Amino acid sequence: MKNVVEQYLTAIKKFIPEHAEDPLVGLDIGTNSCKIIELNKKGSSYELLNWGIEQVEEGDKNKAINTLLGKLSIPALSPATALSGKGTLIRYIDMPRMSLDDLRKSFSLESDKYFPFPQDQIYTDCYILDSNAQGNKMEVLVAASKKELVRGRIELLGALGLQPNMIGINSMAIANVFNVLGNPAGDKNADKKDVVALLDMGEKVCDLTILVNNLPRFTRNIFLGGMDLSKCVSNALGVSFREAEKLKSKPGEKLSEVLMACESALLNLVSEIRMSFDYFVTENNMGISSLMITGGASLMVGLQEALGKYLEMPVKIWNPMDKVELTGNISKEEVEEAGPKLGVALGLALYQ
Repeated sequence: MKNVVEQYLTAIKKFIPEHAEDPLVGLDIGTNSCKIIELNKKGSSYELLNWGIEQVEEGDKNKAINTLLGKLSIPALSPATALSGKGTLIRYIDMPRMSLDDLRKSFSLESDKYFPFPQDQIYTDCYILDSNAQGNKMEVLVAASKKELVRGRIELLGALGLQPNMIGINSMAIANVFNVLGNPAGDKNADKKDVVALLDMGEKVCDLTILVNNLPRFTRNIFLGGMDLSKCVSNALGVSFREAEKLKSKPGEKLSEVLMACESALLNLVSEIRMSFDYFVTENNMGISSLMITGGASLMVGLQEALGKYLEMPVKIWNPMDKVELTGNISKEEVEEAGPKLGVALGLALYQ
């Protein structure tokens, strides 16, 4: 699947002329930081031209985005961006087999059956997951976002002189990296039939996506993230929140204390993951081979091992940047270190 942009929010997608020389820019606007990726497509591969992560100070996202835009090789007036968390939903449903155009028309009339939002308050879009399959039924991914979230994002970027090329959903951007660049364990078709779970661990939300044949088949937001872990460390060790953040990445001799402080929160996360896995396995009669974690919160020292122990399955930290070629004076070490934080921005750039 070359491009799955059409899955999401087509009603507000802004089309612009495409030029081969234009870079591909993905802009991930988070609560505590913003990330940007600038790519150049070279044959079947992608080159990293520029990247950046900028902290959001005192809630000023405009300043953070402006700083990131200054890192680009040419002005990017139409980046791809995404939404996440409350107000966005993804569902997987069976529908009578029909064309994508007919599906969109049909679904627009009955979206209230699948989403707990009034029809006039959301944008929706669909994607056929098994377009080559036979039979009278087909598996469909449907996505929705509250209009107020979309308007807010457009207004934020508009104030900076930007018009988003597309607005997607974070969890699907993460899945798009896997889909476009291939299985991290090998080439694009390696272990294609494996059922793999991706957990993008953010500050406030963990996005869990289960992929089959490199396509998402289950998605869920778990409202627990790095901020919750930092609060646990802060309270248990009697240190400031900022100091707790530092201890998560550089605990030194306090590693066991940090992990013990986070145990209850991690067990809650594991409980939610297990419940999701059990549901997926029961509904689809497929086992999950491994869990890959990514996102800023996944870099907590000892977290990978703790999750593997609790879940009793292989857990790996996934660096989405592994298969992107570097250009110029870009530091390989810096990209590797920051890679797990860049998945959404990378996936957005790969849509274009």
